[in-house]
Amino acid sequence: MSDITSFDIIGMFSEIAVSVSRHALWLSRLDTISGDGDHGEVMTAAFTAMERKLAALDPNGITPAGVFDMAAETFLTIDSHSARLYASAFRRAGSTLPGRKVIQESDFDRAFEAMAGGILAHGEAHDPDKNMVDAWQPALDAYRAAKNAGESLNDCLWAAAGAALEGAEPEHDGSPSDALPFGHPDKVMNAGAASAVLVIRAMRYALAEEE
Repeated sequence: MSDITSFDIIGMFSEIAVSVSRHALWLSRLDTISGDGDHGEVMTAAFTAMERKLAALDPNGITPAGVFDMAAETFLTIDSHSARLYASAFRRAGSTLPGRKVIQESDFDRAFEAMAGGILAHGEAHDPDKNMVDAWQPALDAYRAAKNAGESLNDCLWAAAGAALEGAEPEHDGSPSDALPFGHPDKVMNAGAASAVLVIRAMRYALAEEE
């Protein structure tokens, strides 16, 4: 796509909310290994609350930047480190966009980089295990590489999604009960890394055409 509207960005967030909600139990199960066991519930609550606010909007009355800002404000109401990271990501993304109701792929390129930057600025890879940084950093690198090669938004998002999954893959074996909906069946993925893969994949499905 060349033109991206507020309707498209709202649809992107809705796609993310559906994906996170669908995998909420799996995310929380993964979180019992190294966290509080509530990552799925927290992420679902944040994206569901955000989706409710966005659903009440008139897409013609808000800019894509405004959609990102509203998403950030909603995530700030959730008492969670992960939610605050995504609030920073969405706020940064919105700040890069022009105040127009229709943006171009080049505008979204900057937003994606800023979104990833919001995650990377507040986390460390392998700290102590793989986490969302380990998914977002390779996703950003792959997105930039595809863009520098002259690829379309479609190809950039496909590259980012694939790199996110590869980066999030754990390096230790887990029990069969923690088999992944995607990735290696006998390894346990960090919950934050797993949700990052879901988020980036949903962006791909919402904004990129299947090939």
